[in-house]
Amino acid sequence: MSKNTAHELWGADVVRRALANPAPELTSAELVHEAQRWLAVSPGAFRTWSLAQPWPRFCAVVRIVSGTIRAEVEQHE
Repeated sequence: MSKNTAHELWGADVVRRALANPAPELTSAELVHEAQRWLAVSPGAFRTWSLAQPWPRFCAVVRIVSGTIRAEVEQHE
């Protein structure tokens, strides 16, 4: 995934605001798997599901989709 994917799903302004949130929900394997399940249904279903999440959880989803989590992990390896 990438920021471009995130921008396509939610728009650049929403992605910027979500990534700026200082207290997103902690990313878990469960959240990643749930996001993958919804994305496998369709991009539209994934977008609808993600927008129905509480703000801190949505911010975590944006971090996953945008590749921010991956970049942070790779930076600390």
